[in-house]
Amino acid sequence: MTRKERRDQDPEVQKKRTELANILGFPKDPSGVTGKGHGGGWGVGDGSGKPASGTAPATNPFVIPKAAGLNTISQTFPSSYYVDWNLSTWRSACDQVTKSGYPVLYSAMVSWVYECSPFVVSLFEKLGAAVGRIKFFMVDANGNKMDDLTAEICNKPWCLQLRKEIMFSFFWGFTGLNFDPVAGKIYKYPLQQIDPINRMLRASTFSFYDGVNFDETDNLLFIQPSTSYEAFLGWMQQISRSFIQMNSNKNSWGAAGRRVAFPILTVGYPQNDGAVNADGVQINPYKQDAELIAANTNPQNGLVYPYTIDSSGNIIKSIEIDFEQPGTAANTHKIFQEFNNDEKNEIREMIFGGTLTSNSDGKGSYALGEVHENMFDAVVADKLEFILSTLNIDFIPKISKFYKNFPKGVTFDVDQTKKLTIEEMKALSDVIVANGKRLSDTFFEANGISRDFIEYGPEPVIQEEEVEVKASGLKKKVY
Repeated sequence: MTRKERRDQDPEVQKKRTELANILGFPKDPSGVTGKGHGGGWGVGDGSGKPASGTAPATNPFVIPKAAGLNTISQTFPSSYYVDWNLSTWRSACDQVTKSGYPVLYSAMVSWVYECSPFVVSLFEKLGAAVGRIKFFMVDANGNKMDDLTAEICNKPWCLQLRKEIMFSFFWGFTGLNFDPVAGKIYKYPLQQIDPINRMLRASTFSFYDGVNFDETDNLLFIQPSTSYEAFLGWMQQISRSFIQMNSNKNSWGAAGRRVAFPILTVGYPQNDGAVNADGVQINPYKQDAELIAANTNPQNGLVYPYTIDSSGNIIKSIEIDFEQPGTAANTHKIFQEFNNDEKNEIREMIFGGTLTSNSDGKGSYALGEVHENMFDAVVADKLEFILSTLNIDFIPKISKFYKNFPKGVTFDVDQTKKLTIEEMKALSDVIVANGKRLSDTFFEANGISRDFIEYGPEPVIQEEEVEVKASGLKKKVY
């Protein structure tokens, strides 16, 4: 009889087990709480079980939130970027935002797209630079420019960044900003901190009910160009879908480059030599040698192989090592290249209204480029109306509370007169001079040429010279 069988039949042991079960809340099992077949549940370890192993988990489950914001703080948990992004996970991330107002997965996806794609960053930079070139100023209720307020608000770097973030909201779909005019700073909250349906800043990333309302907080600004279901997530919804496919092509392109550009190493070994190990298991040592050679070969290493010599003195390789040229059709790489180029051109056309503003692809002309540039200017002018509307309707009621005696009726405005190029000014000047008129200093100032750069030249000096006329002996003046 084993020790376990003796203890199972011992009434004292059974009594003690029952007492311990009542104290700790274990189930009253006369056969014992632990042991084979019971799994060691209820917090009691199973001596026969194997402990968990592994030292490199894919995602750290212990994440520490960090405070995000200037003066209104939200606890931000790091986004999980370890996602296999494909068209299914893309759709899932988008649906979570539009249907449930839960942008954690979508925030991780679009952040990954922005961080991994110089092409996407260039789209932001192009529109940001276009906004930066536009001079904003403050006007009173009568339309008169207010230089003091313009210098205090419009010309500050934080306000310029604010205007750019309003433009960038067309990319993100919605944006939450925290501004501090006293310190001259602005902060953009991560998308996962925002509830876009209720327009609320979450107290933490995974908080569904706690937070502050953007409209009720003076230093917070919520921006959303469109509330329609189709355009709820902005341009990054389409960009991220294309980038997922372009990134897959890029990875395939890199794998094909490694496979096609270099000869393929092949290592052959005898099929079987009948060898057995100490346990009597049949093994093939040449197979192990061949696998070791294939696994550790790189261009910097030489290759060694065992061989034997037959009766004639010829070397017989025990492992055959050779290189084979990969076979592939010509211009196969263009499948990936042309797909990615077409996707980028579609994105440019969606945002800029044309493709020649950023990529001519070896085609086009100056005239076509000028047409597309005018189209881009029209796109910027259209978005400028939204920026002005956001500043005047949402931003001014909030910024006015940071100043005493802030004037009523003040609005943001821009000079939307088109500046002429040198060629255009020259053509216009020729027409005006031909009609006996000339351009004023104000005209040049309106086109970016300061009055300090303009001065009148000296009056022309007319020299007189007397010439004697031989026939009559008279003299006449020649100028």
